[in-house]
Amino acid sequence: MRKKMISLMMTVAMGTVMISGATVVKADSDEKETVKLAVWSSGAADNFQKGADEFNKRQDKINFVVEMQSGDYSQYLGAKVASNDLPDMFFLNPYTQVQQFAATDRIVDLSEEGFATKIYDSVKDACSYDGKIYAYPMNLEMLGVYYNQELFEKAGITEVPKTFSQMKEVCEKLQASGITPFAATYKETWTLNHLFSCLQGAAVGDYESWVADMNAGKGSFRNDNSSLEFEFMDMMKENSGGNYMDADSTSGFNAFASGEAAMIVTGEFSLLNAQSINPDLQVGLFGVPLTENEEDAKLDVDVGICIAVNQNTPHLDAVREVLNYLSDNTDENGWMHYSADSMGAAPPAMDFTMSTEYQYFKDYKNYMSNNQTRPWVYSQLVSGAGDMIGPVIQGYFAGTTDMDTTLDQLDSKFSELLE
Repeated sequence: MRKKMISLMMTVAMGTVMISGATVVKADSDEKETVKLAVWSSGAADNFQKGADEFNKRQDKINFVVEMQSGDYSQYLGAKVASNDLPDMFFLNPYTQVQQFAATDRIVDLSEEGFATKIYDSVKDACSYDGKIYAYPMNLEMLGVYYNQELFEKAGITEVPKTFSQMKEVCEKLQASGITPFAATYKETWTLNHLFSCLQGAAVGDYESWVADMNAGKGSFRNDNSSLEFEFMDMMKENSGGNYMDADSTSGFNAFASGEAAMIVTGEFSLLNAQSINPDLQVGLFGVPLTENEEDAKLDVDVGICIAVNQNTPHLDAVREVLNYLSDNTDENGWMHYSADSMGAAPPAMDFTMSTEYQYFKDYKNYMSNNQTRPWVYSQLVSGAGDMIGPVIQGYFAGTTDMDTTLDQLDSKFSELLE
């Protein structure tokens, strides 16, 4: 049921005007009220800062500050919770992390804010708890196989693979042409969470039942298609060049952007710096082909970032003004212009028109229109699952564990997490 939109205007005695869809508030004093948004480290830092600068330029009452956390974001949040010192606004992972913060009464119910009437119905579960919306789903992110169209053409590849056997043939053709098939990012565990989500979602099929069973303590990471998942990872290891465990996300993203590798299993964020490295890079996108059934090769699309509001913020009215700016999809020069309208940017979780459509974005829209998508299954598991899945999968990539040991570790560590 749609919620009515409430005004996000600050209840202060001052004049207001509208510029490009954003409210400009004229302050009575020279002192600005600071609103801080804590975000995790990413290649979008410059874009976020430009968006904040635009907001601050438009009015003289609020100082909107984006604070990039360069360390472990989970540790940062944990420390802030422990000291009861959360920032005014902060990034959360969708589903279980939002639910956890809402259940402990640490974030504001945002059900009546203006964005609640604009976001897609399909994303509301990602930011809700007990039937109420507790966070703004800032964007949708798409996990899959990004590929260099020019390198595919050079290797004589005319169609993207839709089955595992076709994927192996693609790797063979690339290798025969002297092209490294995959850019490695395996030194960092968070990238392996994303790979796991693509593989496990396809392997279990009925992911909703699997997630429910897992969170109820009745499921297992082991499934009828587990061997296919590990066969796919073996293929990646064999086709990621030498010393692939030394490659972190930055080196992997750069290797793909510079044409050193033809494919990368990741999200659109890997392309944020691509144009500065290779302005002519042409990138397409396809779903991870795990099985021999083409219908299983879906794109993994889900809310990537949720913005929550601190229940104890002393700047709630100012925060609402900022939130209105962040979620204005009609403002051609506002936040979405900087955060969602460039190579590698993730589209907002509401209707929005990009000024330029790249091939990977066209591919994404085709998957969406054909209903060939699934959510990120790992993000729907109980909070903390992402912190244990990646390191276990990393052990398999490093060759320290085999398939059975990896699956046993995943099950045992998840059971400990539930306890």
